[in-house]
Amino acid sequence: MAGEGGNRHGPVRAFFRALYAEMAFSKESLRLNGQGLVFGLGVGLVVGVLGGLFDRLLVWADLLRNGTAWAAWCLPLAGLAVVWMYRRGGIKTAGGTDLIIQAARGEQPVSRLLAPVVFCATVLTHAFGGSAGREGAALQMGGSLAELVRKAARLGPEFQDLAIMCGMSAGFSAVFGSPITAVLFALEISCVGLLPLGALFPCVVSSLTAGTVARAMGARGMHFYLSASTPDALFYGQVLVLALACGLLSILVCYAFAGARAGLARLFPNPYLRVVVGGGVVVLLTLALGTRAYLGSGESMVRQAIDQGSALPWDFLLKTLLTALTLGAGLKGGEILPSFAIGAAFGCVAGPLLGLPAPYAAGVGMVALFCGVTNCPLAALALGLEVFDFYNPGSFLMAVAVSFLASGYRGLYAKQKFAFSKVPGPEGASHPDRQEGFRPRQDPSEQ
Repeated sequence: MAGEGGNRHGPVRAFFRALYAEMAFSKESLRLNGQGLVFGLGVGLVVGVLGGLFDRLLVWADLLRNGTAWAAWCLPLAGLAVVWMYRRGGIKTAGGTDLIIQAARGEQPVSRLLAPVVFCATVLTHAFGGSAGREGAALQMGGSLAELVRKAARLGPEFQDLAIMCGMSAGFSAVFGSPITAVLFALEISCVGLLPLGALFPCVVSSLTAGTVARAMGARGMHFYLSASTPDALFYGQVLVLALACGLLSILVCYAFAGARAGLARLFPNPYLRVVVGGGVVVLLTLALGTRAYLGSGESMVRQAIDQGSALPWDFLLKTLLTALTLGAGLKGGEILPSFAIGAAFGCVAGPLLGLPAPYAAGVGMVALFCGVTNCPLAALALGLEVFDFYNPGSFLMAVAVSFLASGYRGLYAKQKFAFSKVPGPEGASHPDRQEGFRPRQDPSEQ
């Protein structure tokens, strides 16, 4: 009888042995994922705390810039302090987020001084009237801090790419409050078309942890509620045309940012003179325009366009110009939030011409331009779903797909690479820009 019982349970045991052999969670996998869990929590906590503090300081910086008559006049002086900090720390002023992208591919190390330097430099830029975002600093701080955590945990250099992606996820989530977007952006940004899914779990942990900690410290997120008519063929056609225009606009934005940086570096090789001249031009333009609406991150422009459906026809051009001058001069911040503002303002103006409600078109324009300048369609789609509470996902899917194609191989980040073509067939496979992405022919600021 005992033998019969053993035979009866034999197939069951064989099944579970086969199942165990096929499972991803082997002993080694469990060890590595446990290690990733602890590491992601550590990175998320550190970056979340600093991200919450960073957000609070940027609120103070906005109050100083908007509440005083003299702050904007000091932008050239703030620029001198920014350049001095970077040179004193031995950090390339022209690298920015590109340094983190290269580090995520294991191509170069990250300076331990990058986090405090970019933290202070971005606060100075915002406080004294620069037109720049905050996500560039968050990505760089996250990557730098994650490297410190990696070294403190005595993980080898083979974990550098994982650490950088965790740090980027945490930094993006801390400042935007969009954890899904943060994870996909960190996985997509380095090489378009390839997702290093081995980093997915620790990046999710670090993103959720950092976002939760930053929100607990009072950091602001970005969330809106939209309404529009029931989608039909005409509606999707209108979205398609708007997204096409945003994709083409993204090329102009990328050329403007890269051209201003290269042009100012060529005219003023000395970085101190460059930042004084560039900062001075931003101040003079602001005085000539008679408004400070284009200074700072542009978040107020986004809210005005989406919440109120209000934007002037030239808002997106002036925001592009002032951001290009600010970043090209050597002041610090980021390009993504200004790109949100540019896309939202453009959509708000162009959408009604196509028959779309202005607030809805502003939301579509924001997501479409983000996709065009970053070449990250999955992150852009996630942004549209998270920020707009999963309202009408089909329109954001259409906007992302069209903008991704229309933007070509241009992008904000010169070190970004393309693993696959955007064009199907052999013609796309032979495209000369497919592997290296867009870069200016010569950027003297990197010399």
